[in-house]
Amino acid sequence: MFTLAARRLAIKLPRVRFGSSSAYDEALATIRNDLKLNFRFKADVLEKNVIRSILAETKNLEIDNKDKDLDEFKLYDLLSKMIKQRQDSAAIYLKEGSPDRFRQTGWNELREVDYITKYLEALPVASAEEIEAKVEPIVQSVLEEEGELKSPKEIFSRIPWKVVNQDWQASEGAVKNTVLRLYNLYKTDA
Repeated sequence: MFTLAARRLAIKLPRVRFGSSSAYDEALATIRNDLKLNFRFKADVLEKNVIRSILAETKNLEIDNKDKDLDEFKLYDLLSKMIKQRQDSAAIYLKEGSPDRFRQTGWNELREVDYITKYLEALPVASAEEIEAKVEPIVQSVLEEEGELKSPKEIFSRIPWKVVNQDWQASEGAVKNTVLRLYNLYKTDA
């Protein structure tokens, strides 16, 4: 139906998603390219399956948010969620006294975390340390004014949520996780 030249041209054209950021599109293009390379060079089957699951989850994200803009922050939250799911299931599989086949599944889950982390770290978003450096002064100001932390709401109310994505280069989910972690840290110390 199509000539060979037309098929080659179609393969090289990037897919454009309307309402998504360029960083989001570049990350997905990298993931798709890695899948192609895995097929071409017959790489690790587990890595291939992880890439397929990432692409499936991003497709579900796009379907769920078809009227909303997608950016690298939503992708960051998605990949973070996938990592947490795999870490939780690995902890269950690697419990003391588990059969060997369960333990192997747990180790595979941890290997999948490594592959997903590679894509998570490639996103142009702030690291956990950078987010903590921004949240820490807010926590300190609450401690100075109130004397102790009664609830995380005291910290959440002082976060400039409108500029978290642009100025902090962080996803809201990552900021929330950092706030909760710091709250629990300072709450136990108080």
